[in-house]
Amino acid sequence: MLSDMKDSDNQFHRRLKKRRAVLMGLVLLLVVLFQVCRQMILPNEDQLRHDFHLSVLARFPEAARNLADRLGIQPLQGISPPDNPHSKGRVILVHGLDDPGIIWDDLIPVLQASRFQLFVMSYPNDQAIQASSRLFFDQMQHLARTDPGPVSVVTHSMGGLVARDMLTCPELNYSGAAAAGNVPEVRQLILVGPPNQGAHLARFRIVTEIKDQIYHLGVPGTHWLHCLLDGTGAAGVDLLPGSRFLTRLNQRPLPADVQIDIIAGMMLFSRKAGGIRDVLGDGLVSVNSTRLDDVSLIRVPGNHFSMIRNLIRSSTRVPPAVPVIVGLLE
Repeated sequence: MLSDMKDSDNQFHRRLKKRRAVLMGLVLLLVVLFQVCRQMILPNEDQLRHDFHLSVLARFPEAARNLADRLGIQPLQGISPPDNPHSKGRVILVHGLDDPGIIWDDLIPVLQASRFQLFVMSYPNDQAIQASSRLFFDQMQHLARTDPGPVSVVTHSMGGLVARDMLTCPELNYSGAAAAGNVPEVRQLILVGPPNQGAHLARFRIVTEIKDQIYHLGVPGTHWLHCLLDGTGAAGVDLLPGSRFLTRLNQRPLPADVQIDIIAGMMLFSRKAGGIRDVLGDGLVSVNSTRLDDVSLIRVPGNHFSMIRNLIRSSTRVPPAVPVIVGLLE
């Protein structure tokens, strides 16, 4: 009897292992098929996603208007009003991919204490980066009508690409528009963890997308189609190394009249260049991917998020990029 039960258990475990192996094989096959099919349509994927996004906005105009009301350049209430004679200047914060703006939670109080007038630029972070840079430009035109004075821009992750595209796009001609007083002069651009050369992990951004959507579920008035209204993932295509967007962007000269600094995070911190530490970078963006020719690079310890924001709200730690940003702005 005992031997029969053991034989039965062994057969059950063998069947279970076989089913698991078959299931894992099917999952692997689906992943391979998806990547193969994606490579076939990749040259047009960003355009297909952009066109679909536009169709969603047209199909739900009221929801699109509600979302648009939350976007753009917004002043942070109670922080250095424009007429404050002691204000050290205006700073615009630009978030990255799948981030609702919480990345600035630890930087804002420090800049507030340093008497900077702060603005936050929000945009549909899943849409094509070019669409976001156009929105940024339009918002800068609105800001110039209120106060055409100069600004500094601090960005995190993909926000750096949005700012760079706005400043270097020949069609927008930002420097010419600034000279005419149509947009504020950007004197300084600080890029924190920018994927200037792309990031392979953009292929697996579904995790950050889920996090972003869960956050917005708790925001009153969020439409049930927010996951499509804020873009259909075209930004993830733009972020891939060698994408058409990055190829065009990196072929343009950097604006000569803007002071640009790069802050790169390192999970395994070292001040020496090269080696596995640079490849690992901040865990999402390698140090080499942040680089731009003739632009200074500052290394700080931390991953893509912890270098600028505490992951635990109750923590009193000062994220290492924060004092660096303040020092550069000062």
